[in-house]
Amino acid sequence: MTSRMRVGTALVAGLLGFVAQASAQVPGMPLFTNPRYATGLRVSADLGQPTDMGTGIGDKTVAQVGANFVLGPIGIGANVGTNFNRARQLASSRTFGLSDNFTGSAIAQFRLLGGGINTLSLSIFGGASMDITGSDLAYASVAGAKAAYPKFMNFPVGAALGLRLPLGITSLSFWGAPRFVLSKYVNCPSTDPSVVVGGVTYTATGLSTMCDKTGRDFRWAAGVDLPILKIFSIRAAYDSGKLRARDQVTGATTSQTLSFWGVGASIGIGGMR
Repeated sequence: MTSRMRVGTALVAGLLGFVAQASAQVPGMPLFTNPRYATGLRVSADLGQPTDMGTGIGDKTVAQVGANFVLGPIGIGANVGTNFNRARQLASSRTFGLSDNFTGSAIAQFRLLGGGINTLSLSIFGGASMDITGSDLAYASVAGAKAAYPKFMNFPVGAALGLRLPLGITSLSFWGAPRFVLSKYVNCPSTDPSVVVGGVTYTATGLSTMCDKTGRDFRWAAGVDLPILKIFSIRAAYDSGKLRARDQVTGATTSQTLSFWGVGASIGIGGMR
C-alpha cells in the first residue's frame, strides 16, 4: 500500500466516522460565566469531567487553558481544551491522530449591573465553540481535496447572576447562569464528497445535509470563586442540562442530559474571576 493510499484510507475512516467525535463546547467542562469581574487580564487553567465518572482523573477528564480580557462592563474570554490524558500524550509524542480532537471556544459578557463593592452582579453573555479533529487536518492536507468539511459548533446565549459575600481580606462570589445552546453543523459541502482509494470510490454519505437543522437545548451552570489578594483566584462549577448529539448511523440529532463538574484557578490583574 502506497503512502497516499494509507493517507486516503485513514481519511475515509475520518470522513465516515467523524460524526461520533462531535461534541459540545469544551466537552466535559462547565461553562464558567461569573458576572463579577473588573478591568484587567487573567489567564486560567481548569480540569473537569462528567459527574458520573467520580472525582478521580481518568480517560474522561478534560483540561482547558484560557485567557480573559475585561474593559469596563465588557469581558471577552477564549479557551482551548482537550482530553487530559491525550494532552499529556501529545506533549510527549508530538503526534496528532485522526481520532484526536480539541475544542476552541470564545465568550463575551456584558455586565448590566453590579461589580466593585456591590453585592449583586448581573450580565448577559453569548459565545461560540468548535471542535477540531485529526480528520479535519488530514482532509485539509490531502492533495486535491477541495470539498468543504462540516464542523460542529455550539452557540450558548444566556444570563448570569452573581452574589458576593465579603469575608474580611477576601470574599466568596457565588453565581448561577441559565442558557440556551444552539448546536449546528457549518461549512457543509453542496454534494457528498468522495475519496478514491486503490481504485475504489468511497462516498461520505450525508455530509451535504448536516447543516440543514439547528438544535436548541437548555443548560445551566452554578459556581463559586474565591479571590486571593486580588491576584489569584480559585474556582469551581457544576454544569447540567441537555446536550445535542448526532447519531452516526441514522444521522438524526438527539438530546441527552449530561452533567459536569470543574475546578480551576486563574492569575492576573482584574479580569474575570
